[in-house]
Amino acid sequence: MKKLIRLALAVFLMAGLVLSVFGAPPKKSGIVIGFSNAGMGDSWRQFLVANFNAEVARHPEIKQVYITNADEKPEKQLADIDDLLVKKVDALIVYPTVADAIIPAIEKVYEKGIPVIVFGGNIDTESLTCLVLQDLLEFGRAQAKWLATELKGKGKIVMMSGIAGNTTAEDRLAGAREVFKQYPNIQILDHQYCDWSPPKAKSIMEAMIQAFPQIDGIWADSGLMSWPALQALKEAGRPLVPTTGDQLNGYTKFLVSNKLHGYAYPMTTQLSGEAVKQALKAVMGEKVEKKVYIKINGYGPDQISKLTKPDLSDWWWIGDDQMPAKFLPKL
Repeated sequence: MKKLIRLALAVFLMAGLVLSVFGAPPKKSGIVIGFSNAGMGDSWRQFLVANFNAEVARHPEIKQVYITNADEKPEKQLADIDDLLVKKVDALIVYPTVADAIIPAIEKVYEKGIPVIVFGGNIDTESLTCLVLQDLLEFGRAQAKWLATELKGKGKIVMMSGIAGNTTAEDRLAGAREVFKQYPNIQILDHQYCDWSPPKAKSIMEAMIQAFPQIDGIWADSGLMSWPALQALKEAGRPLVPTTGDQLNGYTKFLVSNKLHGYAYPMTTQLSGEAVKQALKAVMGEKVEKKVYIKINGYGPDQISKLTKPDLSDWWWIGDDQMPAKFLPKL
């Protein structure tokens, strides 16, 4: 009898050890997911949440979803993650504000055995279940390759990036510079950070127009900057030149209406939907890769003319709107 009791106790202790190391056993239904979102300050974020909700709706095994909004404040995101833990989520999905600042919270959740899926950009920790990424170096490379080809390998260009020090902006810029180094006849006249702000980008472009009598092309990592840059050229009576950007409808509408050649490389909001898929796999005990890359293809002039939505808001995001209408943002 004593042997049986000791055996049962050993099994119980071993089960506890397994749970502490590997997390809770696989769950098949009644799943609760927490989504700690960096913020909702622009229409891209609205599409991000729309894609998240559309993917959740495809999975009846998900019982409850909690979404928080950190308003771009790391300290609020830390508090949001604590609140989601109190709600006993089965998996945590995080779109970071400042990645380094929230690493301790991510590691704390992961060490509790709760799957943690981070998406959007690199983060300097291995204490997470899965990192869902878009290759941002390739983002910048693809834009630069298109522009270099469009200019037949020679010309004078200006470059416009997002926020200085931001991983997304710096990776895109690094990828572009890597390509332009291969084209000695392409002269980079200037590079400026424009904070992904259309008014700031337009003001900077107006200064570039005054400084440089010849501008043959614009490399911008987002349509939020190439669109106002083109507007500044048009208002100054200068030639409209080939540009790069992303899938912002206002940018692509300007290209189409002015019969311009441009290139749009999407920063896809489908990252959030992929994060849901990886979270479910983890909760159900399936194998999850540490890094999952979403393959993206850019849009050249022909695709831009087909995908652009001339009757919809400038702040629409073309190509990322392939979901049931009830989930689409009201812009």
